[in-house]
Amino acid sequence: MSSRSTSPGAGHVGPLVSARCTSCEKISEKRTARIVGETSSGSFRHVCHTCRTATWWNVLRIIDENHPGAGRGST
Repeated sequence: MSSRSTSPGAGHVGPLVSARCTSCEKISEKRTARIVGETSSGSFRHVCHTCRTATWWNVLRIIDENHPGAGRGST
């Protein structure tokens, strides 16, 4: 039997946003439920595959406010 959690992982819940990595300035679409500050202009930590580490991202705009995974064990 698998010990993996059935709750969604990082990047699978929260609004879909267009955001800029504060390290390399790459722009990408990300999902996060943990935005510091206003949802439409705040920041959050997420993996940047270009930088190969977790970095801060600045929200540029909200693409989709629907929250996939809501009600499936997320807090």
